[in-house]
Amino acid sequence: MRFSLTSRQRVLLVRNDNVGDLVCSIPAIRLARERLRGVEIRLLVNSYNVGVAEPLVPRWVDRLVVYTKTKHAGFGFRQAARLAGFYRQLLARPCDAAFLLVGGESRQALAFARWARARRVFGYGSKAHGPSWEEGRHEVEYSWRVMAYALGVEAPPPSEIDYPMRAKGDRVAIQITSRKPGNRWPAARFAEVARAMASAARSSVLLFWSPGDQATPTHPGDDRKAEEIVRLAGGAVTPSPTSTLQELIARLTECRLMVTPDGGAMHLAAAMGVRVVALFGQSDPTRWRPWTSRAQCLKSSSATIEDLSEDAVLAAITPYLGSK
Repeated sequence: MRFSLTSRQRVLLVRNDNVGDLVCSIPAIRLARERLRGVEIRLLVNSYNVGVAEPLVPRWVDRLVVYTKTKHAGFGFRQAARLAGFYRQLLARPCDAAFLLVGGESRQALAFARWARARRVFGYGSKAHGPSWEEGRHEVEYSWRVMAYALGVEAPPPSEIDYPMRAKGDRVAIQITSRKPGNRWPAARFAEVARAMASAARSSVLLFWSPGDQATPTHPGDDRKAEEIVRLAGGAVTPSPTSTLQELIARLTECRLMVTPDGGAMHLAAAMGVRVVALFGQSDPTRWRPWTSRAQCLKSSSATIEDLSEDAVLAAITPYLGSK
């Protein structure tokens, strides 16, 4: 271990970005809990991904520190007061060490560590203690290497993430929402796959999406796309919009198989034990594939997911439609 702590001390883990990024940091968070027994562990997340972090308390994390991004909070007195309260919380409880679990150098994560008055900061970049950056690794490995470096651990991360909430149901599902435009598969193809899935599984397919308008800059939604899929697929789908991460987690517990583009829902489903067929267009599966052996990734030949055919997706899911 590159530093020592007593049971009366506290550390701050920082993962202040998107849902999938936080899910990929769970092995590192668990490692901190296993090696820093008796130390108070605080996890800094944002208001967008806090629903994923809540089940980690108190099993692996003692407290959450929640930050609201400006694009989500907007502007005004209430937003300013909320931000001031967040920084007061960091200042009031200084930490003995901070671990920046982001996959690369992050000025914002480093600023949070400084506001928390961390005596030592571990992460990537010249202003933190940590391993050297290596291209071609998975996001799970990037966060794990920061924690392993600080704690003197040489073992690789576990092969599964093992999120506390587990999938136990027998439903099949399609999830259509993706933050990146290059990962948004056409509605007509989703509908075709849904009809085939429903026929093989002998039950309707749960259709998940983030409700709202696609043009909303803070939280883009897929209401129109979902309506088109329902129209084209008919009774093959059961519409299941998920307004919150808590709703998505609850619905994922019912599933055994899900088709989804790359995104936070993909990582969350895989971590819960759902078998995932993941569609990649714009993003790189080397870094962002589901961290599990129970997943199959389909990558388009270009930077757009539209190059993936229905036949390729159906070929990937057919072996799993008739069995748990």
